[in-house]
Amino acid sequence: MIATLNGIRLAWDDQGQGMPVILLHGFPFSRWMWRAQVASLARGHRIITPDFRGFGESGGLPEGLEQLAEDVHALVEHLSLPRFVLGGFSMGGYVAFRYLARHADRLSGLMLLDTRPEADTDEGKQRRYAGIERIRSEGPQGFLEDFVKLIVSPRTLESRPEVVAEVRRHMEGVRPDALAGGLRAMAERPDSTPLLGTVTVPTLVLVGEDDKATPVEASRKMAAAIPGTDLVIIPGAGHVSNVEQPDAFNAALQMFLRRIR
Repeated sequence: MIATLNGIRLAWDDQGQGMPVILLHGFPFSRWMWRAQVASLARGHRIITPDFRGFGESGGLPEGLEQLAEDVHALVEHLSLPRFVLGGFSMGGYVAFRYLARHADRLSGLMLLDTRPEADTDEGKQRRYAGIERIRSEGPQGFLEDFVKLIVSPRTLESRPEVVAEVRRHMEGVRPDALAGGLRAMAERPDSTPLLGTVTVPTLVLVGEDDKATPVEASRKMAAAIPGTDLVIIPGAGHVSNVEQPDAFNAALQMFLRRIR
């Protein structure tokens, strides 16, 4: 589906019936990264998967995470959702935190998937800015190839070439200016750690055991700061745990969603 929302063309899929669940994709992906989750979860829930501006079929360019959160809210209003479960993967989790800061009253549950609340360190910011310069000078291909090696488990890289190829396919066609905008938005994001103690809805923290981008220890710390949080560690998965181990990932989400009424 496509509509003009918050001043841009916003694309999303809306499948299934029941409790609404919005899943926010990570960088540098689109809503297509959620295919295995939609196929599983839409049997008992209404699964809504938008493309962030600049990614997939959405127009515009990302200029900040607050802007992306307001795009999500425009979709929520367009679909007349009084309350819903919000799930964010990686950059989508950063956006989920900004949504929580502005519209916590709309959430009936929160899923923080291979993500973290802290702002980038100075070193982390410089890596993102260097990535922007590399994309501008060389094009995106080399940057994306190195990014795959960061986000996929070493075990997957060594023994599951079909999964690595799937991750690469999810990156195909991404616009260089959207990559640059996404990197800048993540580099300049605020620290969301103060929000953790304010969360009052059921929350799932999930992470791949080999996640180098948002490590397990960071997820443990985040889960400990949110009262009553479920922590799930997915064996045999790196950062893209939903692609590397979709069955375990889907089972964790299904179990969590059964808690919410």
